[in-house]
Amino acid sequence: MKKTVKVAVAVLIVGVVVMLAGFAMAGFDLNALASGGTLVSRQYEAEGDVTELVVADRNADIIITPSEDGKVRLTCWENEEATYDIREQDGMLYIEKVEQQQNGLGAWFGFHQSGKLEVELPAGVALDISNDNGAVQVDGGDAGISFPTVTIATDNGPIAVRNVSAGAVALGTDNDSVTVENVTAETLNAETDNAPITLNGVQAGTITLRTGNDNVRMESVEADALEVVTDNGDVTFGGLTVRESLSLQTDKGDIRGELPGQMRDYHIESETDYDNSLPTLLDGEGIFLRAVTNNGDIDVTFAE
Repeated sequence: MKKTVKVAVAVLIVGVVVMLAGFAMAGFDLNALASGGTLVSRQYEAEGDVTELVVADRNADIIITPSEDGKVRLTCWENEEATYDIREQDGMLYIEKVEQQQNGLGAWFGFHQSGKLEVELPAGVALDISNDNGAVQVDGGDAGISFPTVTIATDNGPIAVRNVSAGAVALGTDNDSVTVENVTAETLNAETDNAPITLNGVQAGTITLRTGNDNVRMESVEADALEVVTDNGDVTFGGLTVRESLSLQTDKGDIRGELPGQMRDYHIESETDYDNSLPTLLDGEGIFLRAVTNNGDIDVTFAE
């Protein structure tokens, strides 16, 4: 009897998957299965001065851009089952997605209308953004923008920060990518479990990058101290300048790139069972360089 029930459930699941695939191939909008009605935009402008923005979202893509007139305003998309609680208190603007219980076929198969949240901010506002399954993008535009701190966390959405200067930048996601471009910070910490980390045109005092199962790529990066750790990916770089210490570690990947100066400018410690362009130990002049991989090559060269 139990075997018959399991077979029936399996057949039902396969049938539903085939049905939904057929709908999609026929051009049917699967979002129409989601309940709650059509998403409608709502605009809000902050009444008082805002020194901190706190966002707690679920599935919407969040986009932060500079305000042209110094005012804080936002546009969000809502329906009957997904609205935003927006409130101001003591300089903090708090935005929280509130979802009601879904009903209908869409609730059974996880169809959600993700929507979008757009926020315009002046410089000087601290950012604290969390999101479950949507992307978060902070872009200062051509002129750039300055924030005291930038803190972003997602479960399954990519994070991108561009054209920003800040004191501390902390970026974390479980299962998507982290991209940082044209950013100046005192400290930068980026972490992801199962996706790549990419830095381009970044200057910071201290940089810490950690990813579990993907690559780390750095281009035109400058720091006092920089640490990279990945379990199952390559660490590659170009145009990298470090003034005090550089630590590169991966379990199952290669370490490749070019550093300025000469080999003797660095105190080097390296380790791998495969090809290695660095000495295992060199008591050089100043800059600490550590490169370790268990199952990959080390190919680090020097410009002079």
